[in-house]
Amino acid sequence: MKLKLSFLASIISFFVYAQSAPAYYSGVNFNKTKNELKAELATLITATHTKTISYSELQTLMKTSDVDPENPANLLLIYGSQSSGTHQRSRPIGGSWNREHVYAKSQGTPNLGTSGPGADGHHLRPADISLNSSRGHLSFDDGVGPLAGTTSRGGWYPGDEWKGDVARILMYMYVRYNTRCLPLGITMNPSTYSADFPDILLKWNVEDPVSAFEMQRQNVVANTQKNRNPFIDNPYLATVIWGGPAAKNTWPDTFNGGGTSGDTEAPSTPVNLSVSGVTSSSVALTWTASTDNIAVAGYDLFVDNIYKTSVSSNNATVTGLNSATTYSFYVVAKDTSGNKSANSDTVQGTTEAGTSPGTGTSCGTEDFENIPSTGGTPPASSYGDRTWSGNGIVWTATNARTDTQIYIDGAGNKAICVKKGVLKSSVISGGIGTLKVKTYLPFADSAGNYILKINGVVKGQIPYSKTAKTQTIENINVEGNVVIELIDEATSNRVSFDNLSWTCYSSMATDDVSAKNQKITIYPNPVKNNEFFISGIDKNETVKVYSLNGQLLQTINNVNDKEKVNLKKLPKGVYFVTTKTQSAKIIVD
Repeated sequence: MKLKLSFLASIISFFVYAQSAPAYYSGVNFNKTKNELKAELATLITATHTKTISYSELQTLMKTSDVDPENPANLLLIYGSQSSGTHQRSRPIGGSWNREHVYAKSQGTPNLGTSGPGADGHHLRPADISLNSSRGHLSFDDGVGPLAGTTSRGGWYPGDEWKGDVARILMYMYVRYNTRCLPLGITMNPSTYSADFPDILLKWNVEDPVSAFEMQRQNVVANTQKNRNPFIDNPYLATVIWGGPAAKNTWPDTFNGGGTSGDTEAPSTPVNLSVSGVTSSSVALTWTASTDNIAVAGYDLFVDNIYKTSVSSNNATVTGLNSATTYSFYVVAKDTSGNKSANSDTVQGTTEAGTSPGTGTSCGTEDFENIPSTGGTPPASSYGDRTWSGNGIVWTATNARTDTQIYIDGAGNKAICVKKGVLKSSVISGGIGTLKVKTYLPFADSAGNYILKINGVVKGQIPYSKTAKTQTIENINVEGNVVIELIDEATSNRVSFDNLSWTCYSSMATDDVSAKNQKITIYPNPVKNNEFFISGIDKNETVKVYSLNGQLLQTINNVNDKEKVNLKKLPKGVYFVTTKTQSAKIIVD
């Protein structure tokens, strides 16, 4: 056994330290990327898979392929992390273990069975019988720590030591068996880097690099089946095909035109950036896609010189903007090695003007971009109390998580997930007429409704389901100071929220008939020098000025009809002026 391991060590050394793809891959065109490269690898590993082993032969093979390098009398058991018990990592070859289908048999299309993909040596691993049973056919989910087990949303975390192995096994199964082993069928969402491949496996491929043991079993299996798992030989192949965070490139010569320091060529600069559409709260952008010597992984989008989000395609819509406001935008392309292009040219886009409070203007928004999404206490992936601020409003949430797994619109757009808890604002000025919020069930829970309360009074129900959808609650019509509260008092469903917005509201009703016929007029409008005249009001009126986010900026008491009003020095933009019974929009120039 020692001689055999020494021989394997020399093979391992060859693959680990080679700067170019080994001869096995000589027929692959590595100038290709994405699905074209995937197709070439599929052809190779299928054509060279000349020995199909049986399920019983597999058990014999494992007694060699999965030998513990530190104890040749033992096997390493997948998902194991402890010295004894159910989670035992290293166990005598003659001990109790069985064969784990990493891609659960029942999740295949059709069932993988115990032959072909159900007996592929690159697929199955020895495992503790009880731990294998606990995993069952659960989909893989992210987690933290060495211990394997079920996650809070009903998935299976393989443990820190094994998550990279799992990722590369599932990559192989997809390339080798195509639609019979779809990776989206055995993992939990999202899939933002590539529509056909889950983010979680690309993440694990980076976080848990190939080990000497993994390469050991790769070579033993390949010696029997004659084909290899390309993603063990070079994890960077996954980055080239599906994008995402750049994995280690063990063949820098192959992917860098003969260089030895890896890919250092940046993508081309995005060109033809233009505004393709605007609303009162959003700007849509499009540009000509960049090119790269290997692959463009995506684009970083900047608003007013501040990073906003990342997207994978050559278009984006920026939401949560103020109405009648001009913003500047530029984008930066990035490749699979982390190289970035120069900034694109900057373009400006101006949002449309909204209407007056109480008639549908977007008065306030919360896009959750300021909420912590990594680290912290408790961790982002745990349920706990959260506090953050946005647009001058302090938000609190109980029993909430904020990690990327619960996002609704991809990794570049933050959200919050609440489990039998409360999402609540601080006091907001300007009233509320209509509320909108996007909801989604990221986990295996049942559809239902959240309760909307304004100032502690129930004002409606907010539906949620597995389909991401913007829900609208109309005719709330509460004026003055308000507190928005979304609450679930009945279920333990885990509900994600994003893109919360509401309109201001000011009642126009009055018992004074003459006041009904009055309409306030503000002039000049746009306002110059932070002063204007107001007409159509009673004596000694109180005039208030609000921002588009519903913040009370100024209160002016004892104002009379056709009298001049002096404002604080307000920045250029759109504001609302309200009296006891009326309101109007002003533009400060």
